[in-house]
Amino acid sequence: MELHVIEQPANAFQQGLTERQILAVARRAFGPGTEVRSATELGGGMYNTTYRIDLAGCEEPVVLRVAPEPDRQFHFERELMRAEYASVPWLAPISDLMPRVLAADFTQAVIGRD
Repeated sequence: MELHVIEQPANAFQQGLTERQILAVARRAFGPGTEVRSATELGGGMYNTTYRIDLAGCEEPVVLRVAPEPDRQFHFERELMRAEYASVPWLAPISDLMPRVLAADFTQAVIGRD
């Protein structure tokens, strides 16, 4: 896997993922045989750590969004991605304008983050 990261200080709110973590998340979402060709961390966001992921066998890239570790968040930020995901059905009238959710995992079993 080709991994492109944004260097962050150790105490930064957003923390990147390792190659192993990205592969584990991709395999949870798309199956155990999933091959990640490249992962490029995208900057500009304030909450999530976000990657453009190129998967073998897929024509278009996917976007991986990962919440900060729970201990790095304020109390009112906890489960923010869960609330966003729960709002998707309410946004059905404008679904053509929104990204499509391919998978969501809030168990924190794979990497300890939503």
